[in-house]
Amino acid sequence: MHGVILYQFRHFVTDRFGLGAWERARAGAGLQDLAHAPVRLYPDAHLERLLAALQDEVGLCRNDLLESFGAWTIPPLIKMYRSLIPTHWDARDFLLNMEERIHEKLVRLKDPQAQPPRIQVRETAPGVLELYYHSHRDLSALALGAVYGVAGYFGERAELMENEPVRGGHRRFVVRLVPAERGRPTLTAV
Repeated sequence: MHGVILYQFRHFVTDRFGLGAWERARAGAGLQDLAHAPVRLYPDAHLERLLAALQDEVGLCRNDLLESFGAWTIPPLIKMYRSLIPTHWDARDFLLNMEERIHEKLVRLKDPQAQPPRIQVRETAPGVLELYYHSHRDLSALALGAVYGVAGYFGERAELMENEPVRGGHRRFVVRLVPAERGRPTLTAV
């Protein structure tokens, strides 16, 4: 698990549930003496243990936590890596190019040991995207939340049309991107 995910998860939990909830979740996960650095790799079990402890702490299920985290984490990640994203992109462009521009250039080139999910995206009709999430981790709810977060960041809305497991923790989503009523922000305006 790339440290930036765990680092962002800490900020998500403290933002949504408070510092006390984070500290209790860390203690419940047995990770109270560890600070996750964004530039290191950690065992996948760290996130799973934090999720399990947080479920007990806040009363939300694992997938609801992951989906909410996925939506929450997109704006800070886009701000962090803004130089990799053309300013004329919208949510559709971002999602269609996410694997090549973000995972390949940022994650895998910087750290060959990193194993981010493979997310294949294709447009099946104007504004309708089919996403295949492939990973040894079962974090597809995080990926769906990230789709919602990308749409929201660009002033759009993603409507889930289909959601089906494929096999072994892989998942297929179909979403429709709907423009918001007001103008969308640009990357240069954020």
